[in-house]
Formats: sequence, structure tokens, C-alpha cells
Amino acid sequence: MKKRYLMIILVLVLIIVTALVMLPKTKKSKNANVKIPILLYHDFVTTVPDSDPDNFNYINTPQSYEENIKALLEDGYTFISFQELNDANNGKISLPEKPILVTFDDGYASNYEYIFSILKKYNVKVSIFVVTDKIGKEVDGKKYLSWEQCREMQDSGLVEIFSHSKRHVFYDKLPVRQIRDDVIESYKIIEEKLGSKNLKVFAYPYGAYTKETVWTLKLNGMDMQVYDLGMNYSNDFNKDYIKRMNIPCEMTGAEIIEEINCTN
Repeated sequence: MKKRYLMIILVLVLIIVTALVMLPKTKKSKNANVKIPILLYHDFVTTVPDSDPDNFNYINTPQSYEENIKALLEDGYTFISFQELNDANNGKISLPEKPILVTFDDGYASNYEYIFSILKKYNVKVSIFVVTDKIGKEVDGKKYLSWEQCREMQDSGLVEIFSHSKRHVFYDKLPVRQIRDDVIESYKIIEEKLGSKNLKVFAYPYGAYTKETVWTLKLNGMDMQVYDLGMNYSNDFNKDYIKRMNIPCEMTGAEIIEEINCTN
């Protein structure tokens, strides 16, 4: 009788140990090697000019953007927010099988005038990184978002508004303290205009950063930092060094998908 009970106990122990060993492996394999592409757009124009000083890297058309969104949705991508990305990184939620994020830099008025209606049409989420000193202004012939437009988009639940700095300068050429103050001030302005932020994400102007700036901004409240071009992966995701893919003028959805698939 004792031997029988001993065997039962032994079998139960083996089952429990096996389950404990296999559980973390199963959880890890579920999310291992998931690509997290983040697309980067800037300004939008209804007519593409014959020439462009930036080689058409920082403008696009609303028609091309809508085509990109449709192609990505048809290919099974799920548009997520930085808040969802952060929650997934902290283990609060799971990433979808094919996650993707879309970002706009600088805060051009065209994001509201041409793109906001497309976001509502397809119910997709995006993040806009604004330069706070340019909000509500026209600079070098470019119109920028107003705070009223920012609030309307944010209130829709489809748009996150984050900082792209206060002045849009090269952060790798400034003293660290000056950079810190610039970013802190930019978020102070954003929160005064749009309400407090549970998540603070910062995108470096021109992708210019140093290890010192990253460390300093992390110590001063930046939850995530976006800095360079490339691909992110869930198995080694680093929220302080987030990468993006720049989408040049009229790049097709098929070309975006091909680039994502070909990136190792």
C-alpha cells in the first residue's frame, strides 16, 4: 500500500516538474522572433513635385498612404500603439502575430488635413511626434498642426501624441543637460495642452543621439526612445533603442511588406 502511494506521489511530482519546465519554454516560443516593424512618414502632399531637395524621402501622398494601409491589413498586419507595445514588453498583454506601428514625425498639418480621415476609415492607430515650438505655426512654407487638431485626434483614440523635441536640433551636438531640459520642457507643454501622459516616448530629430543622451532621458522620465532606422524583434526588444523604417514618396504596400520580410 505504501509503495502504491509512493508511486502516485512520484508520478505527480514528475508531472508538476515537467509542467514547470515546459511552461516558460512554451511562453517564450509563442513570442520569439516576432518582427515589430515601425513605419515612419512625415509630410503629405496632394501633388508630387517634379523635384525635391530631400530626394522625396520626407513627403508622401494621401493616396499612397491609404494604399499602404489597405495592403498591410490585407496581409494580416495588426496596427498597434506604443502603449500596447509597452504593455506587451512588460508582459501585460501578448503581441498579435503580425504587429505593426505607424509614426509621423514633426507634426505637419497635413497629418490632420489628409490622413486623419483615413485613420478613421480603417480604424488604425498611429503616433505623431510633434516639435512643440512649431505647433500652430508656418515655418519655411510648411504648416504645422494646431493644439486643437492634436486634441481632436488624440480624443479619437486612434492617435498618440509624443515629443519630437522642442526645437528640432541635432541632439548629438548639444550638452546633455541642455538636451534634458529641452525634452522635459517639450513634454511639459504637451501635457499642459493635451493632458498628462502615462507613457512618454521620444523620437530623436534626425536620429541623432549618443549613449549619454539615451541614459539621461531614461533617468528623466522617457519610457521609450526612438532613434534610428531598422527592425525591432520581440525576443530582444530594447525600449531605449527603438528602430523604424522610413517610407519614401509613393512606396507601395507590397514594397513595404517585401522589405519587412527581407529584413533579418
